[in-house]
Amino acid sequence: MLKKTIHKIKNSGLLKLGAFNSVSILIRLISGFILSKAFAYFLLPQGMALTGNLRSFLLSFQGISVSAGQNGVIKYTAENKSDAPALKKIISTSFFLVAGFTLISSLILILFSEYFSRFVFGVNDYSYAIRILAFVLPLFTLNTFILSIINGLGKYKRIIMINAAGYILNALITVFLLYFYNLEGAIIAIVSVPSILLFITLFWVKDVKWIFRNISLSSFSGSYFRGLSSFIIMAIFTALTIPVVHLMVKNYIIDGIGLKEAGYWEAMIKISQYYLVFVMSLFSLYLLPKLSENQTDEGFKNLIIQFYKTILPIVVLVFVLIYFFRYWIVRITLTQEFLPTQDLFFWQLIGDFFKIASFAIAYQMQAKKMLFWYVFGELFYVVIVYFFSIYFIDRFEIEGVVMAHATSYLFYFMLMLFIFRKPLLTNTKHSV
Repeated sequence: MLKKTIHKIKNSGLLKLGAFNSVSILIRLISGFILSKAFAYFLLPQGMALTGNLRSFLLSFQGISVSAGQNGVIKYTAENKSDAPALKKIISTSFFLVAGFTLISSLILILFSEYFSRFVFGVNDYSYAIRILAFVLPLFTLNTFILSIINGLGKYKRIIMINAAGYILNALITVFLLYFYNLEGAIIAIVSVPSILLFITLFWVKDVKWIFRNISLSSFSGSYFRGLSSFIIMAIFTALTIPVVHLMVKNYIIDGIGLKEAGYWEAMIKISQYYLVFVMSLFSLYLLPKLSENQTDEGFKNLIIQFYKTILPIVVLVFVLIYFFRYWIVRITLTQEFLPTQDLFFWQLIGDFFKIASFAIAYQMQAKKMLFWYVFGELFYVVIVYFFSIYFIDRFEIEGVVMAHATSYLFYFMLMLFIFRKPLLTNTKHSV
């Protein structure tokens, strides 16, 4: 029985994709190690906190710009990849929607660049970075649009290879700018490098010409626009809530405890992103397309069980190792100035475990356009994470923010179980 189970896991599409993805993950971890070391050495905790604020701000505008060209496109492309006329409508509709949202976002960034500079950095001095973002944002959204279509077509390996090349380019450019321009170089790299990745995609993806040939204003589809509207609302709502709340919490730490302490939390977030990258990449590469194709409660339940059985035991083992080696992780990946970060690992790891467990279920809301529950879930999370953060920070200082992270994702996981209690707890074969 055990041999049969091991053989089944070894031959699962999820594990095969995960094995190939591991090469890209290894490259990202190496480049991430170089970047973490460079940021820690050149910027110290104070600079790390400011660049973390910029990343949160960047996520909001990137999320708004690609709202019509990511998860919705992956879903509809996966469902219609054998239907050429439908694909033409999907590509055309999403392209013009992405172009519209990007234009609006860029105009807002230009008009309010000084206000955003004060909100992110506390001064007007970096308004030029906001304007740079406005001009390069269209390149980022076009790249995301192309990769979403490739993802929906099931060409996972190509996306993984592009991402791997992007990690190398990002590390090279960022370290160069950090070395010569310090904080200003880091800021320019953060706002511009994601957009430069478009040129890797144009070079590597042969389907780009085919994608552009399918873009036509006459193929803009009202029905697909209505279908994408749910994904647009989801993406914009997330972009305007989670990154903004995290930025508000970080500013609360800066004002109440100190810029250095906010830098410790930012360092913890960066470390967390690196050890979570393997699992999180599987959500969009594998789980979302599979959930989109599935049409039954039983299929949904089996996908979640397969994901839990295959991935969660590995996650627990890795998290235990990370906790016991946290001193060396901080010492090797950062610098001695960041050693207080090791006190944040325990609650961060607990929160990240529940984040993985809940996201695996929550992706069903995007796959099946469950708009009400998605918005409710996101609103539920941002409200509790904000108030838990303020509550715990006031009592436990910087450790309180990771306690809030763990508590919030525990409650979010419980909410996902409640929403999907019927398909997950029964053996029905009804359509979803």
